[in-house]
Amino acid sequence: MTAPTPKSGKPASELVLRLLSAIVLAAATIAALWAGGWIFAALAAVAAVLILREWMTMSGPFSFRAAPWALMAFVAVTVMTARDEPLQSLGFAALVAAALLLARVTEPRVGWLSLGILYAGAPAVAVVALRGADMFTFESTGAIAVVFVLAVVWATDTAAYFSGRLIGGPKLAPRFSPKKTWSGALGGALAGVVVGCLVVAAAGVSVSAILVLIALVMSAVGQVGDLAESAMKRHFGVKDSGVLIPGHGGIMDRVDGLVAALVVAAAIGLGRDWYSGGGIAAGLLIW
Repeated sequence: MTAPTPKSGKPASELVLRLLSAIVLAAATIAALWAGGWIFAALAAVAAVLILREWMTMSGPFSFRAAPWALMAFVAVTVMTARDEPLQSLGFAALVAAALLLARVTEPRVGWLSLGILYAGAPAVAVVALRGADMFTFESTGAIAVVFVLAVVWATDTAAYFSGRLIGGPKLAPRFSPKKTWSGALGGALAGVVVGCLVVAAAGVSVSAILVLIALVMSAVGQVGDLAESAMKRHFGVKDSGVLIPGHGGIMDRVDGLVAALVVAAAIGLGRDWYSGGGIAAGLLIW
């Protein structure tokens, strides 16, 4: 009788690597969030540049080589200036994206650069706008708003992974992501709502029915963002967007859900602020 072959330790070691990477990233994010001001804006700008770089690596190469570097510099400056004028920063990014979209007449791949500007720039502008310009305080409404979005998306991602593996069942979108299931999506949404509401309640914010609905919407939007990034990778025939983060791949692989959720959260806050005042973060949280 042949002795059983020992199981490989790779899955367990990969999970540990993913966990350690996630802890390091979370610690760096929370530290910058605590500091606020230019420190947090700089972190958002670096993240936006790295996202755009991975986007261009997947969708390129481009015939005019100087353009990618110029666009990364433009995105960094746009995000850094979003502390005071987020709509103006977003408007500049939209204008550049529109110009690139027109340029695709002579260079078809430039259309991907246009989308990349918005994909990298919009969520970074959104998170800087949500955090606000105040420095060295964690009790501000802006900090709570960002933590709320992070908590919803991170809890959704984690719970979707484990509930999908434990329960299984019908696939959510097998064409784009064969491993995702409806059980994972529903389990992730439930966890995202619960954890997000617990976070704001612990910070002293009243949890209204509308805020519960917002958490649910952001959880769903985050999962759609995850699927959209998977669809892009399939389109370009790559497994990961990059190799920057051990166990996770590229930064796009780590923040795909946050990209969409941050934009939706900032849009809700901006809409409320325009209608009733109080600031973007308060517009998202205070109902």
